[in-house]
Amino acid sequence: MKHLIIALTVLLCSTLPVSAQEVYKEVLRLSEKTVANRELSVEVRKVAQFKVDALEYMLRKTRELMPDSNVTVLDYQAFALYDYVNLYTQQLAKNSKKKERQRIMQLFQQCSLQNARFFDTDREITMAYVNSMQHITRFSLDTDWVAALSEVRQQLYSPQKK
Repeated sequence: MKHLIIALTVLLCSTLPVSAQEVYKEVLRLSEKTVANRELSVEVRKVAQFKVDALEYMLRKTRELMPDSNVTVLDYQAFALYDYVNLYTQQLAKNSKKKERQRIMQLFQQCSLQNARFFDTDREITMAYVNSMQHITRFSLDTDWVAALSEVRQQLYSPQKK
C-alpha cells in the first residue's frame, strides 16, 4: 500500500505542477508514522527509523553541499531509498536459509558502501548503521540511493544469477 502511494506521488509529480520535495516529504511522513506506531514490531520501526535518519542526512548534506541543486533530486533519492530498503526487506523475508540471508545482507551493504553520494569524511555519522549490530539496515547514510538501487537490482536479477 505504501509503495502504491509513493508511486502515485511520483506520477503526480511528473504530470502536475506540485511543490518541490513532494516525494521526499511523503516518504519521510510515512516513515515517521511507522516509527511512532507502537503496534508494529521493533524491527519494523527500526527499519523506518533508518529511513528517517537517511532522509534527514540527505536533506542536510544536500543543502550544505549543493544549495543550488534541483530539489527533484531529493525526490529521486528518497524514492530510490524507499525502494532499496523495501527490496532488501522483501529479499530477506523470502529467504529463510541463513547463508542466503547473509549473502543478501552483504550485497545490499556493499552496494550502499560503494555508491557514496557526498563522500562525507565524518565516518562516525555515515557509518553509524553499518557499525551497529542492533539494526538489519546496515547501510551507509552517505549513499547515492539511485545508483545503489540500480546496482543491487543488476546483481539480483542478472542473467548469470542462479
